[in-house]
Amino acid sequence: MQVSSTFSVLAGTLAVVFWVIGFIHLLGPRFLRDAFEKWNYGTLVRLVTGTLEIVAALMLAHPNLRGWGIALAALIMFGAVITLLNHEQYLCAVPSIALMAALVPAILAIPPADHQVHYATIQTVSGQQVAQNGHSL
Repeated sequence: MQVSSTFSVLAGTLAVVFWVIGFIHLLGPRFLRDAFEKWNYGTLVRLVTGTLEIVAALMLAHPNLRGWGIALAALIMFGAVITLLNHEQYLCAVPSIALMAALVPAILAIPPADHQVHYATIQTVSGQQVAQNGHSL
């Protein structure tokens, strides 16, 4: 499934992007702290935003939670775009709009409801490692 794997790579890339953005919000470099103060949002809003971005990243990375991750990420990006446009930061809003638009094709990476994601497990039975399907390693 070439198409599905392409969209899965996109979802994984978005997960990394949201992870990085979330940590930047949590670290709070001077320019970001100043922007949040200028917008009268304060430290708590910045920290909650960063935490939600990391949660969205974790959900985007997990196929069964990807739909929720996309929804949360879209909500975060919508808020970011509205904030930036309300404060006349038009050029700064462009990357947020692009990131929000990239969430649309990531929807195709959500597994169907009847699809079950299986993870390989290895167990040790009588000193021999055995994979979940019963084959010895």
